[in-house]
Amino acid sequence: MNLLVRSRKFFWIGYLVWTLLIPWLLLQFPKGLPFVTWSNEGGDIVVTWSYIICAWVLFLAWPVVFRRDRVKERLVKMGRGIVAGPSLLWAGMRRSPLFFVSWGVLLLAWQVASYLAPPGILEHPLVPGWDYVFGETLWRMNGDWTVIGFDFGFVNFQVHELAPYPAYGGEGTWPAVFLAIVFHSGMTLFRLLCGMALGFSLGLTTGLAIPYWPWLRQTWWAPLNFLRMIPLLAAIPWLQFALGSTLTGITLYIAFGVWTTLVVATMNAVANVPDRYIESARTLGASRARTYLRVIVPGTIPELRTAMLLSMGGSWSLAIAAEFLGFPTGLGYMAAVAVQETNTARLVIVGFIVAFYSLTTFYLLNEGFKKAVSWMPQRTTKGTDIAKVAGAAGAGGRAETLEDN
Repeated sequence: MNLLVRSRKFFWIGYLVWTLLIPWLLLQFPKGLPFVTWSNEGGDIVVTWSYIICAWVLFLAWPVVFRRDRVKERLVKMGRGIVAGPSLLWAGMRRSPLFFVSWGVLLLAWQVASYLAPPGILEHPLVPGWDYVFGETLWRMNGDWTVIGFDFGFVNFQVHELAPYPAYGGEGTWPAVFLAIVFHSGMTLFRLLCGMALGFSLGLTTGLAIPYWPWLRQTWWAPLNFLRMIPLLAAIPWLQFALGSTLTGITLYIAFGVWTTLVVATMNAVANVPDRYIESARTLGASRARTYLRVIVPGTIPELRTAMLLSMGGSWSLAIAAEFLGFPTGLGYMAAVAVQETNTARLVIVGFIVAFYSLTTFYLLNEGFKKAVSWMPQRTTKGTDIAKVAGAAGAGGRAETLEDN
């Protein structure tokens, strides 16, 4: 147990095994536990909210048992952050009032425009107010909850007890709205992660291999460069004809879009590694391969940050576009339904959801880059005062003018 607590590798391996064992542990109680209920009918588990809560508690039990001090530290830090939230928000408003004012003006202007816009002849208003967006329209999204179950072969999870199905005549509920958003978001996120993983792997591998082997650059760079010129929107119908609306098709499509951006950025990052790093390694006796793997490849990470962040943002657009044109699930499908119904309010909701996920993934990737480049010297200055720089530039310009006169 001490080894499991101290070793990070063993801790995470054990955590993965424990997570996979949670459904099996709950299967040992076919009729549930005291105060919680679920049922196991011939391997088909009828999932209830009690089952989800128990599984979540068991999932959190592993770090609580083996990393108690770290969990306590994280909880204390989280609590302090929640307590300090209002003061930080107020400090941000005082530091950058125009940022908050501009957002307030935009939200208020949209609401005013909803009152001034003519009603038209459509079922839904063209400029819906926020009350219509997060009231009636959000409530109607419970009809998107139509999932019967999840079959993993060895076990089949039936989820019809979580919320009724309004699309099948059931009464609409807010849990159905929540489950509909979670399900379609999960489908989009899964497809996105598959495409990003493949695209990042191909883009980085290709971008690092071409500069290292001259013969590869001479033989393959021309056809690869031609592939980069293919419009991404034009590739959607081709992939649908060739592979259909499948996970393979959308994965290859997102990976292709990520690759087109990342391969060139990786080659430029290799070319921009400072020569002094390479000369120092070769002077110390490092071989060409070792210099490339231990010096040049890590040296490309800081410059690849922007390219990978842009690729991640672009992959969101590609995923939504692909789902929009032929998938029965996902956030892109929800947007396609909104277009068919000419429901602007539904599009606004999907836009907010996608923006939230994009910002979250952007933040997580950026934090990962900060840890990856922790070896780089950090600036000790707090930043550059743009006003002072502009003033200095203006003073320098006036001095040069006086000298010329």
